Amino acid sequence: MNKVVFLVIFMIDFMYASSTSVQYDVGFSVVGTIAKASMHKVQEDDNYVITMQARTVGFVAELTKEREDTYISQGSVVGSVFVPDVLVVKRETDDKEKYTIYTFDHNKKTIQKETSQIKQVRSQSLDISEMRIIYSEKEEFSVSSSKNDYYAKDDIVSLLFNSHYYISSMDAGERKKFHAVGINTEQGELLISLPTASPVEDKTLIPASKAFDIVLKKDFFKNGQGILAVSLDEDGFLSQATMNNVALYGDVVGKRVYTQLVSK
Repeated sequence: MNKVVFLVIFMIDFMYASSTSVQYDVGFSVVGTIAKASMHKVQEDDNYVITMQARTVGFVAELTKEREDTYISQGSVVGSVFVPDVLVVKRETDDKEKYTIYTFDHNKKTIQKETSQIKQVRSQSLDISEMRIIYSEKEEFSVSSSKNDYYAKDDIVSLLFNSHYYISSMDAGERKKFHAVGINTEQGELLISLPTASPVEDKTLIPASKAFDIVLKKDFFKNGQGILAVSLDEDGFLSQATMNNVALYGDVVGKRVYTQLVSK
């Protein structure tokens, strides 16, 4: 938990740095808004802290026990590339709170993983003497530390902000595998492809260097595989992400709806 304290102090030191806050709405074409998301980037010279947060709303919040996910990436900027030192992942529901802290050692190509969890455990028992059921609730705390199963130079946050740099060397139609800590796959792998070049030049279209597809394989797609179409704004933030062919619900779209730029 010392690293969490470090991050808080680190962010306080950034009070006079430039910062950008962005808000998003996430929704299905059939049922409307299901989540709210935000990104906040603080950068001073060659240091950065980026926070990504998402929470479910409406009936989805009830189904997911008010789930809220937070990712905090802290590190340095080398040239135009974000290099993470620490990634903090917080997953919270109404009965559980879990922190996972990843500490990068890029020289040794290793990552230390520390996890702590607080969980509300509910139980019931039968009081024979009074013939009634007794309900009880208590908190269970657990902590663990281990070496992460794999090394990656990016985390899920830095990969997003580095994506324009990575895809700049790819050709239209090319697919390439990337790895990032915090992605929920076996080795943090992510398959990115560039859209095929359009024969018609339209100046209103997003430049190729700002748009790419992420290939996803999940059971909830109609054919077992889907595409997350991503577009970026000039400031490096996500502009829109569209996931097609989600079974029963159609397309899910996340759109940037509010931007506030504060320079100090």
